[in-house]
Amino acid sequence: MKIGIIGAGSIGLLAGAYLGEHHEVHMFVKKEEQRRTLAAEGIICEQLTEPVSVYAHLATQMSEGYDLWLVTIKQHAMDDFLEQDLPDDAPYLFLQNGMGHLEELSQSGLKSCVGVVEHGALAKGPNEVDHRGQGNIQMAVYKKMEPMHGQALSMALHTAHFPVVFKEKYEPMLKSKLIINTVINPLTALFSQPNRSILTNPSINEMASLLCEEACSVLGLSFSIEWERVKEIAETTGENHSSMLKDITENRLTEVDSICGYILDHGEKPLPYHHFVVHAIHALEYERGVRKR
Repeated sequence: MKIGIIGAGSIGLLAGAYLGEHHEVHMFVKKEEQRRTLAAEGIICEQLTEPVSVYAHLATQMSEGYDLWLVTIKQHAMDDFLEQDLPDDAPYLFLQNGMGHLEELSQSGLKSCVGVVEHGALAKGPNEVDHRGQGNIQMAVYKKMEPMHGQALSMALHTAHFPVVFKEKYEPMLKSKLIINTVINPLTALFSQPNRSILTNPSINEMASLLCEEACSVLGLSFSIEWERVKEIAETTGENHSSMLKDITENRLTEVDSICGYILDHGEKPLPYHHFVVHAIHALEYERGVRKR
């Protein structure tokens, strides 16, 4: 397939590396410097034996003629992305954290799938990525596509080293990932700790449990089931740093509003722990000069 990948952060680079071994991959990026590096050197993934060659373009150069668009940009960049005059002859697979983008997608008119990423990945340069935890990509049809088309896409993308799993329903998939993100991301970012701190630090563990309980009450999920899943993920990704911690460390705007803020916005009763972590992350962003107010 001819695949266009929008965004070349950790997930974009990881997907480009593994998919580029079997497909014609085109990376679309904001900066000319990164475009030149990708075009000249390909994607370097520490777990692969040699660089993977890809085509590289600026994000403004999207055009028709692709079989799939893989969108890996951050949630807060989605508004500007969807306001563009986007090609509509191929389906899109959106891989954002949180669920805030669903309403925007429903209004876009694009053939779309949504997905969650359960790999650990760390971008180490404009074209370098470290695959820090084997997982999978789960995807489900969202709008203007038949389930059989989505399933066919997942089968075409799937390999043993880069599994892609098709789900019949998007909502349970996104909700389960949202629980993990709304618990692990803000706490590890606030206390500058790896994911395992959810288990090893008693005070962080207590706050994590309470965040999980609040989120489950909003999303209508079982606390006991989801809390066990959060602990399992914290254990298996123990030494990894969450994406929110990496954003804070590198002075970037986080996705706290689309993760914890989504829970806060959809709650029908006070959610004190989500209220705290949203404003605490906002405070860190403000002090680093990436949030205006």
